[in-house]
Amino acid sequence: MAESDAPQHGPRGGGGRAGAVRAWLIWWILGAALWLALFDRVPVSVLVSGALAAALGATAAVLVRGQRQIITRPSARWLRPALGASLRLVTDLAPAAHALVSRGVRRRPVTGTVHELPFAATGSEPEEAALRVLTATLGSLGANTIVVDIDTDSGTLYAHQLVTSDPAGAAMPLGGA
Repeated sequence: MAESDAPQHGPRGGGGRAGAVRAWLIWWILGAALWLALFDRVPVSVLVSGALAAALGATAAVLVRGQRQIITRPSARWLRPALGASLRLVTDLAPAAHALVSRGVRRRPVTGTVHELPFAATGSEPEEAALRVLTATLGSLGANTIVVDIDTDSGTLYAHQLVTSDPAGAAMPLGGA
């Protein structure tokens, strides 16, 4: 049977059986390294226990990996905007704190606003899937903005902001419109 006729293991682009073996080896190495970092003694019994624990962890990771329905492929060009989005961990503290303090002083509830933003990365290609995952993660990183949902059917991103300030820039640090 030709390779193209072989049954596909996992989603397209995941590497099939060879990818699963590579993933198992990588997870085993990481698990064994963690085990060795946690135990400062290296008698044979500790090494054998670590090898077995790493094998169990690697097997579990590959079983979970096999359940994926789509592969994500992040792009290197997103690294700079992602680092910029991490600044929101600090810059969003002031408006969020101001809203919460003024709520206590004025005794009025702070509800914020839900914004509907156009979002074009709605396909099942690996790069579009990665863009959705990273947009939801990085867009929710700061204290003022939470990405509530990305509706792939309508091409809409829903983001809640406690204090309204550039919803598109905060919710979509990598772009996506």
